[in-house]
Amino acid sequence: MKNLTAAILIGLSVLIVSPTVMAASSDSVVTTVDVQFKKGASSANYYGKLKGYKYDSYIFYAKKNQKLSVKITGGEVDSYLFHKNLADSVNVGEYAPEADDQGYYTLPYSGKYELRILQPRSQASRGKTPVYWLEVTIL
Repeated sequence: MKNLTAAILIGLSVLIVSPTVMAASSDSVVTTVDVQFKKGASSANYYGKLKGYKYDSYIFYAKKNQKLSVKITGGEVDSYLFHKNLADSVNVGEYAPEADDQGYYTLPYSGKYELRILQPRSQASRGKTPVYWLEVTIL
């Protein structure tokens, strides 16, 4: 019984701390965008507005070892990257520890990625509705 109780407490603490839980429900998606680059371009720009705990989802395909840059201006929002082989989401914001000195994150897998733009819980709980401009670059 002690082991079961400990396992439940550990599981709950992981759920509370993990940023992926914040946007786990499909009802939380405001917008889903297929990222498209114009011919010859390596970046694309998008505009978004968030409300509450909802998030915008940007879908793109990339190859292993390509470099991703996510630049956001405007409201206070966060950006997290998902891939089916990643154990957890990756913070890919401008000052993310996972980024190199140039602000690029090296993609570890080929395939479909999802970039989620969301606001911090403290902002969402206060009913903030940040507007943002997003630039996605893949080299």
